[in-house]
Amino acid sequence: MATVKYKKFKQDKRTHYDCLDGLPSCDVLSLAVSADGRVWAGTQKGAAYFDGERFVSTGLFDSPVQAAFADLSGNVWLASGSCVCTCDGENMQQLEGDVVAVSQDHAGRLRLITKKHLYRYENGEFVKWYWTENANVLDMCAFADGEIFVAAENSLKTALGKRLRWFNVTPETSKFPDSRIQAVAGDKFGLTWIGTDRGLVIYDAGNHYVTKDKVNALTSYNVKKILFGKSGKRYVGTDIGLVVYDGAKRHFYGAEYWLPDGEVTAIAEADGNSVWVATHKGISHIETVMMTLEEKAEFYQDYNEKYNVRDIGFVAQRVVTDYRDLSSGYVQITDNDGLRLGAYIMAMSYKYGATGDAETLRLARRSYHAMMRLFDITGVPGLMARCIRRKGDTAYCGNPNKKWYDAGEYEWLGDVSSDEVVGHFSGLSVYYDICADETEKQIICKTLCAVVDHILENNYRLRDANGNYTRWGNWNPDDINRNPDWSGEHGTNALEMLSFLKTAYRMSGNEKYNEEYVRLIKEEHYALNAMHCKEKDAHTCHIDDNLCFLISIPLFNYETDPDLRYVYLTGMREHWEYERVERNPFLNVVYAAMTGENADIDKAVTSLKEMPLVYMKMKVLNSLRNDMVWDYSPQEFGEPPQLAEPLPYDEKPVVRYTRNHFLADSTPSKFSLIEGASYLLPYWMGRYYGVIGE
Repeated sequence: MATVKYKKFKQDKRTHYDCLDGLPSCDVLSLAVSADGRVWAGTQKGAAYFDGERFVSTGLFDSPVQAAFADLSGNVWLASGSCVCTCDGENMQQLEGDVVAVSQDHAGRLRLITKKHLYRYENGEFVKWYWTENANVLDMCAFADGEIFVAAENSLKTALGKRLRWFNVTPETSKFPDSRIQAVAGDKFGLTWIGTDRGLVIYDAGNHYVTKDKVNALTSYNVKKILFGKSGKRYVGTDIGLVVYDGAKRHFYGAEYWLPDGEVTAIAEADGNSVWVATHKGISHIETVMMTLEEKAEFYQDYNEKYNVRDIGFVAQRVVTDYRDLSSGYVQITDNDGLRLGAYIMAMSYKYGATGDAETLRLARRSYHAMMRLFDITGVPGLMARCIRRKGDTAYCGNPNKKWYDAGEYEWLGDVSSDEVVGHFSGLSVYYDICADETEKQIICKTLCAVVDHILENNYRLRDANGNYTRWGNWNPDDINRNPDWSGEHGTNALEMLSFLKTAYRMSGNEKYNEEYVRLIKEEHYALNAMHCKEKDAHTCHIDDNLCFLISIPLFNYETDPDLRYVYLTGMREHWEYERVERNPFLNVVYAAMTGENADIDKAVTSLKEMPLVYMKMKVLNSLRNDMVWDYSPQEFGEPPQLAEPLPYDEKPVVRYTRNHFLADSTPSKFSLIEGASYLLPYWMGRYYGVIGE
């Protein structure tokens, strides 16, 4: 398969600002960016400007600053109540009625509207031009060659004629949709974007309108603000987030990751790669930078090493107590430390194989030693711990009733499941093939063979240190093939056991492992189980998807028989086709690497590009969006409705590949910074196997 090469792409990043950053109030009402690039914010308690690091109060007002506008001559106008002035405090005027908006047409003529009057700027001051006729004015735009439109709740008002008068466009007098008119912006050709409580309307200043009914890209959200950027972008602020139209693309930025709050109160563009968005809980600065996939990988690895590593090299998510300070909080001790560490070992091993970088080999080796500690601490040959912790450490995130065993300074968690075994076999086998020296290869061989011996000696089960079988460590043929309670694992666990045996045989050359491998295929149809390992589940459970593709890596690397490879490839194809809609970069890269097929690598790369730079679990409420397409079939499995297709990675909840990417919402009780392997493993595996290039 040919390598798909990618160049630099646009990567969004965001920074939030609130009262801790100098804003007089977190409730921000207006924004403007001056010609020199300075950002001005009007809040409920006065105005402030951004000095490059934080906001500094101007001292002009201590009252709500409801309007801010940067004109073409370089002035920034601020308005509080009926008072308007330039940001330097000069040219202050008291007008009639509270100021609603300031605008400028394409010929440079400055206009202002209050609740009582329309004003024009002449000879250094705003002068009355015409009465507003309607106190319910919400927005105004001056555009083209002197055209003016006003959003006035129940009508769109336009000023016409040599002897100025208002002309009202209403549903009763035109084909205009019946809705509350709240925002307006126009271009030099007279095309006007109108924001209503039922979405966007584009109007040609005649009697022709376009809505979502005709153009699906137009949002139907409750639109509060509209800004035409100098870059050509269209920014649409709604009550649940920001919608950005960039050419043919439309993108949604919601709360709480992208914006401090859902309702957008003001928008100001610095340039085409920088926009400031105000809400009732602060300001978000969203920047677009050019980045390569490899530069993004280095970013992920850097923050992973800074914030997601604990103790002797375990890698896990970090509970962040202040989402603006990634160093706050602590790295969790999870009951899947082996699985997560295995993914990081694989990522670093593939990176070392692709680059030969000595520092990467050091990190892979550090993680390898941490992984081996999970074996050493149990004292039981072939049994690993779920995790270890220093006594008294409260960072464990799992069930407090799980069994912990004493090991001196440390204690370890038992009841190991198939997840941990898969993590060890996939991680250690890749390290063995790419990074390990001869001594390490002998240790890995001995360790993994001991695991297989333990499973075989205990009737294809894992037995804990207390002598009891673990809950989920079961590959017994009687259960997998003939016990209805285990029917859901018949394919996944059969695939796992075949891979365990094949790995042990490949590393040791001991025929007993190959004989048992063949017996399971011939007498217990484990290969056929693996051929249809994915149970169609309406995309509700993704743990086994991840486990199947992880454990397929050593199986495909070590199995050379063409007849068996055909069976396993067919099973992988069936599984991948079912999950294809997910655009999961890990599944796509594994399928491409193991089969030589394209496997939607372009979509895998799109997903990698979309991943937020800070991969943190935060509240996401996409169900508030009225354009979601829902799938109700999960109800057959006792699960709630979910999306028919996953949203882009930068719009949906942040989850690992073991979790459901079809969910619209996430309401975590705490911020969690996910370890970097979600990006690093598919990227560096793709580079190593030559399916991704730069």
